[in-house]
Amino acid sequence: MKLVNVSQAKAQLSSLIEAAELGEQVLIMRGSRPAVTLMKVTEEDLSFHPEVPIDALNDFEAEIQQERKKRRKA
Repeated sequence: MKLVNVSQAKAQLSSLIEAAELGEQVLIMRGSRPAVTLMKVTEEDLSFHPEVPIDALNDFEAEIQQERKKRRKA
């Protein structure tokens, strides 16, 4: 498993994606905390995620925007 910080990930994104496609897990850290993992997507992974209706995505985006507005006011 590769460990990189966000700055390194930005600079090396293409090579990190390539490593993930070859099967290596890449852990991106934000400071001392794990933020995300890059890993290869398989056909099996795709079968577990049915397509999401666009209305659901729009509703989710609206919720995110409302949360951001609340945080700015606080």
